[in-house]
Amino acid sequence: MKKNIFYFITLLILTSLFLLAGCSDSAEDYYNSGIDKYELQDYHGAIADYTKAIEINPKYADAYYNRGLAKRNLQDYHGVIADYTKAIEINPNYTDAYNNRGNAKSELQDYHGAIADYTKAIEINPKYADAYYNRGLAKRNLQDYHGAIADYTKAIEINPNYTDAYNNRGIAKLCLENYHGTIEDYNKAIKLDPNNIKGYFQRGIARLMIEDYDGALVDYAKLIELDPTSELRAEFEELLNDIE
Repeated sequence: MKKNIFYFITLLILTSLFLLAGCSDSAEDYYNSGIDKYELQDYHGAIADYTKAIEINPKYADAYYNRGLAKRNLQDYHGVIADYTKAIEINPNYTDAYNNRGNAKSELQDYHGAIADYTKAIEINPKYADAYYNRGLAKRNLQDYHGAIADYTKAIEINPNYTDAYNNRGIAKLCLENYHGTIEDYNKAIKLDPNNIKGYFQRGIARLMIEDYDGALVDYAKLIELDPTSELRAEFEELLNDIE
């Protein structure tokens, strides 16, 4: 009789533990819940869920990465860097983590540190157009315009429809007073995106610099057509007045 009672109690305990285990959320459940909250722009809630996923599985690289994305939207760049660093420790070939850690470092104006991260991402994946583009931005902030142009050019080779790369290569050329090169880049950028307000503005400036006033006025008119209240309108008008 005692033996039967012992078996019954043991079976009851095991059954209870099994049911509890089945009802508890897994790391994957919290991770997916974090994604849902992130998409709803509930970044604090997403961070809480990713944190819970990490508590259950401390080697969950994607949870660290996604928590970093949520922190980025809250402008917690130091927290972002910490999470991407942890993701990289778990997965040393995590190219997106290097790229996004570089972005966070750029936000903190650590451009040399950002360049090192973008370079690492490129070493792992030489076809990573965004890493070349972002490294170009960092180089531009260090006034390395030639280096920036080289990186934008590489991004364009990988993705010939990379509008932002044409835009920013045009800016770098403008800084080097290569006005014809600037115009060529913005011609391409505007062809890819006919509503590219900044493209018309920058191309208009380059045209002013080479005394193509008719072309500049065409760009000015297009800018106003696309956005009559644009702040760029006042800047353009000031440049036109200076010339007059």
